[in-house]
Amino acid sequence: MTTGFLWYNGFLGGGKTLGVAEVLNVLYSSNGLGNRVSFLLVGADQRPDQIKFNTDSLILASVDQTTKQTSLLSIPRDTRVALSGHGYLKINEVAALTDLPTLQKNVEQLTGEKLAGYVQTNFAGFKKIIDTLGGITVDVEKNMYYETGDSVDGIINLHKGVQRLNGTQALQYARFRHDALADISRTARQQVVLKAVAKEMFKLSTLPKLPFLVPQLMEAVNTNLSAKDILALAKVAVGFDSANVMSQTLPGAFQDIDGVSYWKVDPVEAKKVLSNLFLGMTTSKVIDQQTVDLLKPVTVTPTKPLPKVPGNTQDPNVVKELPKVPGNAQDPNGEGSTGYKDVVKP
Repeated sequence: MTTGFLWYNGFLGGGKTLGVAEVLNVLYSSNGLGNRVSFLLVGADQRPDQIKFNTDSLILASVDQTTKQTSLLSIPRDTRVALSGHGYLKINEVAALTDLPTLQKNVEQLTGEKLAGYVQTNFAGFKKIIDTLGGITVDVEKNMYYETGDSVDGIINLHKGVQRLNGTQALQYARFRHDALADISRTARQQVVLKAVAKEMFKLSTLPKLPFLVPQLMEAVNTNLSAKDILALAKVAVGFDSANVMSQTLPGAFQDIDGVSYWKVDPVEAKKVLSNLFLGMTTSKVIDQQTVDLLKPVTVTPTKPLPKVPGNTQDPNVVKELPKVPGNAQDPNGEGSTGYKDVVKP
């Protein structure tokens, strides 16, 4: 019991504490948060001196305590939503104009799912989480090179293949959007990273270290989850299986309104997709009912072509032809690049 208490006490960290009686109650209750607990994972493009910020990634995470399935629903940053007092805008602007609790409510309205709270981290926090775990293993699907223009983390430079990524490299992979589907492909990469993090955190060699690792991880995030909520999640985490993670990007269609590019989502369809995800069912028809491999968007099965999408991070609303970047024979932007020369043409 002492070991268990220390594990859960360590998990709380960040000044969130519970009395011994409360800890025992959650540990031995049949459900700390009910059979399912859902919360919002928020990645923020937040600099050290910024109070208000746009969100860089939004993922609705849900854990079923009965089936032990973890579900991840990525919400594209350009998703068009209505915000009281502001009209229609991109969902990644909501937190900057209001706050994270309002963003949480907005996601609840979009998906129909009640959220226990949010967990937010910025670029520095993300890198710290990865480095604290000792890195993650990812199969980088192609060579990636892009200059973001940021003073920090301004260059993305990764090579194709299975490899161990540190915090800086994992951030590069999660941020890369300089290909045919831009942010939509990036949501799939963020899912890859989250699965890799979860697999790393709960593998047998890491579990004994969690009492020491988790307090460090908690310092890298900002959350409104209560101590009791976090404790209940920790209880579920003990039985976590990385193979039982389902991920899905919220389907929609590219839409241009008054020169601004949006991701248009059907609210009815959004709720249906989430319900199916909870049942372990996903769909590859993410873009305008077209079947596309988001990580390798080369072959498209529908009758109509994919529309052009924003091509860079500096000006996300302007449609531009993508410049050539290191890639491979399957990457239409890679020919003539430094990465292309390693590929043998058929």
